[in-house]
Amino acid sequence: MSRLYYCCLICLGLHANLILADILKYDPVIIEDAHLRTPGLIRKYGYQFEEHKIDTKDGFRLTAHRIPKPGAQPVLLVHALEDSSSAWILMGPGRGLGFLLSDRGYDVWMLNTRGNRYSRKHRKYHPLHRQFWDFSFHELGIYDLPASIDYVLAKSKGYEQLHYVGHSQGTTSFFVLGAERPTYMKKIKLMQALAPVAYFNNVQQPLLRAMAPYLSDIVRLSQIFGIYEFPPEREVLRELNYKLCSFFFQNTCTYFLMQIIGVDFEQLNRTLVPILVGHYPAGSSVKSFAHYFQQVKNGGLIGYDYENPYINQRHYGSVKPPAYKLANINCKVALYYGQNDFLTAVKDVQHLRDELPNVVHDEKLAYKKFNHLDFIFANDVKELLYDSMFQVMARVDKGEL
Repeated sequence: MSRLYYCCLICLGLHANLILADILKYDPVIIEDAHLRTPGLIRKYGYQFEEHKIDTKDGFRLTAHRIPKPGAQPVLLVHALEDSSSAWILMGPGRGLGFLLSDRGYDVWMLNTRGNRYSRKHRKYHPLHRQFWDFSFHELGIYDLPASIDYVLAKSKGYEQLHYVGHSQGTTSFFVLGAERPTYMKKIKLMQALAPVAYFNNVQQPLLRAMAPYLSDIVRLSQIFGIYEFPPEREVLRELNYKLCSFFFQNTCTYFLMQIIGVDFEQLNRTLVPILVGHYPAGSSVKSFAHYFQQVKNGGLIGYDYENPYINQRHYGSVKPPAYKLANINCKVALYYGQNDFLTAVKDVQHLRDELPNVVHDEKLAYKKFNHLDFIFANDVKELLYDSMFQVMARVDKGEL
């Protein structure tokens, strides 16, 4: 009887989604933005655009997208896991952080970290090679960010420091940079961390907690089947994801998304869902997910555990991976976090705040439903978050903070 009940619920859900699909009619502008890539979006809205290639010491060639303002203060934006440079402009002029910063006179650089759709080149390896995907947020911190910071400053005559803004993984990789390459902290004018991810002691996200104990088995299974990239970067899969979540199962897709990041339908404009799924996910490695699940399991911010004492010894000089030394991150840091973020608990961010030596701004966002996606995609993100960020940046630029 219970099976019949659940089958009926599933059928009703599918029927409701299909009915919705018949009445969903999107503005052609939205459909166009869903299919344009970052360069096209920037040009479409009347901004100058440049594409830059940045080579890392371990052989990757990264792509950075720039809204140039020669002679202006540079700011480097670094996206979250599975995201790309498009995150900073998807909301369009007047709401996208990249556009807003440019309007305020900043020289805007938007990095694409290794493995996403814009940064899939390596000096030696092809994306079909296992070695290409042997990275997590650790490699982003010790290779991608140093190369990018040096490149941006080399192109910014008269500037010895840049503003840094990271979202989610863009914060974790920065913490690795500061812990492992502390000399780079003198090149950072201000680091602004949106949904900072470092500790997981208080995160109650059910999926993370459920999967963490089976992490090793999941990774081993993926290796057996030769799966090192997630999701696979295939045009047909990307288009299928776009069609299903934009037209046929929008309710289902948004429901599951909210269960992962925090429920906030008030700040999600459903007519913009095609833009979101047209650009996300942008690709990453299985190892990146594995490293985060290890943090969930262990609570702290530590190096990748190869679960083999001999391999760990070779990499770290110890049988267990060490914790990152957050005390080395002595640049100015501003923290912004939501009360409804299922991936970043308030207590964990406050724990991080107490570990960092130079936090100049600590903001628990007033809107109580603010979730992990709202930092990029909330209807009122400018008023809820960005205006405060601009004030902090201005105070730092004036030497008041």
